Amino acid sequence: MNNVNLISDRIIFFINQQNLTINRLATLADIPGATLNDLVNKKGKTVKLDTLTSICPILGISVTEFLDFPPYNEVEK
Repeated sequence: MNNVNLISDRIIFFINQQNLTINRLATLADIPGATLNDLVNKKGKTVKLDTLTSICPILGISVTEFLDFPPYNEVEK
């Protein structure tokens, strides 16, 4: 699974947990709805850090907490 898919799945996890819609999160985070929609629907090729730093406070988490899941928090051997 690539990074965009992992990030997309993580956003979906948090918006479901917060009972938000994609459009509501985009509005609250002041980012274009199309940007977030493309990301969640895995249409993009990259994820901008600016996008994460905009949505994480709305989700009530830090970027560090957002990325704290496998494979990002696994230590390479």
